[in-house]
Amino acid sequence: MHISHVLAAFLMVSTSAAASAAENLTIPQVQGRGHTSPYRDKLVRFEGVVTQLRDKTFFAQDTAGDGDDLTSDGILVRREPLDLAVGDVVRVEGFVEEQGGLGEFTTTTIAKSIYTKIGTGALPPAIVLGASGRRPPTEAVALPGEDFNPARSGADFFETIEGMLVTVAEPVVVGPTGEKSNAFFVVADKGSHATGMNSLGGITSTPGDFNPERIRVQVGKPFAPANFQVSTGDRFSSLTGAVITDAGAYGIQLNAAVGYVPKTWQFTSIGSEPATDVLTVASYNVENLDAKVEVLAKVPTKEDRDDDVGAGRFAAIADHLVRLMGSPDVVALQEVQDNDGGEFSDEVDATGTLTTLVQAITAAGGPAYVPVCLNPVDDAEGGQPGGNIRLAYLFNPQRVTADPLAALRIDDPAFARTRLPLVLPLKFRGTELLIINVHFSSKSGSDSLYGINQPPRDGTLAVRIGQARAVREYIRGLSHDPRRTILVVGDFNTFWYEEPILLLTGGVPAMRNLALDHSPVDRVSYTFEGNSQSLDHALVLLGEGQSATMKTLHVNSVLPESKQVSDHDPKYLQIKFD
Repeated sequence: MHISHVLAAFLMVSTSAAASAAENLTIPQVQGRGHTSPYRDKLVRFEGVVTQLRDKTFFAQDTAGDGDDLTSDGILVRREPLDLAVGDVVRVEGFVEEQGGLGEFTTTTIAKSIYTKIGTGALPPAIVLGASGRRPPTEAVALPGEDFNPARSGADFFETIEGMLVTVAEPVVVGPTGEKSNAFFVVADKGSHATGMNSLGGITSTPGDFNPERIRVQVGKPFAPANFQVSTGDRFSSLTGAVITDAGAYGIQLNAAVGYVPKTWQFTSIGSEPATDVLTVASYNVENLDAKVEVLAKVPTKEDRDDDVGAGRFAAIADHLVRLMGSPDVVALQEVQDNDGGEFSDEVDATGTLTTLVQAITAAGGPAYVPVCLNPVDDAEGGQPGGNIRLAYLFNPQRVTADPLAALRIDDPAFARTRLPLVLPLKFRGTELLIINVHFSSKSGSDSLYGINQPPRDGTLAVRIGQARAVREYIRGLSHDPRRTILVVGDFNTFWYEEPILLLTGGVPAMRNLALDHSPVDRVSYTFEGNSQSLDHALVLLGEGQSATMKTLHVNSVLPESKQVSDHDPKYLQIKFD
């Protein structure tokens, strides 16, 4: 940088601030103990070696450190590094700012800054995250009301190394690459010291444990995101980068990846051959499925335009249903869009979308399913604007008897701006069944897992409790029939241990959540921020002489978003009759 540019920048900083002189400090002094710098909003000056460059910022680290594990020796400088290289020693002058989203822990940064290169130096050795170095806590994300405690709090632990160069030892991927974020999640030591590791190679959130040992890996230059489309279970020898806080999670800005070993995913059938005494049911959130390429002029942005047919989504869903689930007798679908998808129009009918799916299924060797759905009021039930997502069914008329005109929706104020549950009566071997297909309100608007509010507030829990009560009251109002089977399936947007599910399983009627037949860590149908979760469920109220089992087809949640057919895994039920 030319000296005149440095002076001009310095004059701009000086004239815009109340302080007239910078205080000479070290990076550890600027960081201080705790989440907020003791020099917040103050003009400071320090020296450090450049450890990592980004497009508009760079990381600097104290060459010696202060020997205190409770203070970080690194920091993020918000200044474009036009003439810097890793290993340069710089003198930085600027204002200390705490930056972060609403309700999230902040990142201590230097803004409105200038820098001067004063030499070169050796990089400090990277801190090893793992058994051979420092191990993150495994249970508490944060400890509200307690003193700064890196030994127990994940947020406090990562704060002590914020901005520093670290190496994650033997990481295993627990959260695949996000399509928009270009980030994935890992745990160290192949997961050997993590809590909640599941049989898929991921890590499951369980009551009171949201897994603070998860480390977010942000991929950017010089790494092309296409080179890092990683899946759950993929491994590295090591990952190195500077510690950052981004999107409500602590992690690293990747600058070196060594020893990549992908996991080979081979999906095998969980279905069974048709049997005269076994009814099979699938539940599948097909994530905004529609058969039309939206007209660009009729959607708000180009991101609202997609080609589900051309992208192979219909064919892939058909393959899942036919080859991997044995063509279930009944398929309960969530997030079926209308015929013109996300276009802003008066269209609400979904016949075209469902017909396209049925045709894909028959082309894959499946049955000629009969579709069932009831149209929502235009733009009244949430989801992508213009898409009019709704619940729907496909049933095989060779196996079950159903009247599409008998389908009804549970209309209750609790479902305002949300999909109304779709009820379908049917018969199998002369026995009546009632399936209630639900898609409760999403968890959007909830607090960040790594937020300052602990435990995180679920923004729509009360709404989903009301929705569960409405479903329960509908079931309570049915006439008594000891032989009738009642199923409630779908996307509950609720964990198995939360109140909306417990309302349906712990009272009258006492339905059984088939997910509870599996271990807590293997109740998985979705991955969010590296945590495997259970949002999709199958609740049963069985008639006399009946039994039921459930399996999950893990074909989506373990893959990077760019390779997913949907963001949910489908469920597969078998109900045996005497």
